[in-house]
Amino acid sequence: MSFFPILIELENEPCLVAGGGSIALHKAMVLLKEGADVTVVAPEICKEIEELPVKLERRAVTGEDAEGKLLVIDASGSKEAESILSKACKELHIPYVCSGHGEACTAIFPATFRKGRTTVAVSSLGASPPASAWLRDELASCVPENMDEILERMAQIRVLAKEKIDTQSARKEFFHRCLSALLESGEILTEEQTEELLKDFR
Repeated sequence: MSFFPILIELENEPCLVAGGGSIALHKAMVLLKEGADVTVVAPEICKEIEELPVKLERRAVTGEDAEGKLLVIDASGSKEAESILSKACKELHIPYVCSGHGEACTAIFPATFRKGRTTVAVSSLGASPPASAWLRDELASCVPENMDEILERMAQIRVLAKEKIDTQSARKEFFHRCLSALLESGEILTEEQTEELLKDFR
């Protein structure tokens, strides 16, 4: 299988979680944190899920439950549910996540870290979630505390570069020099420092 990494907006988007146990609880909480409109369908639903701000359906899941959803997550552990949902999602072109990472999956929940605008996501394609979590934490430790300030300054520098530098290759080199200076110093480049770096590209 080959999966292309992509970030999607879930705010107010309808999502389905099939299953009512601890795995379904975790998946529902992740979706809620992103602002999704979550529906949980399962014959039995744990108390912790009942306390979440989700729509509850105490019954077996059907293919119709996938209709109109942006994302479907199967945390039921049921082969029957997997067969029903994977088929429905394939027909409806809806990303399907299965907690067992079976062959039917068309999407995967990565191990993620977020700090402001920066998101780090790692997946081992189901081979080892602990390894993915370890690598995520290692990468996250490299993200500076002031990363949002760095990104904001780089956005300003990008506008300046488009105005002052003619070629794309030169702009790219300028961006790299500015970013290196920001990361090395740990401080935001002043306008004077930026102008100094720009002299080599005029």
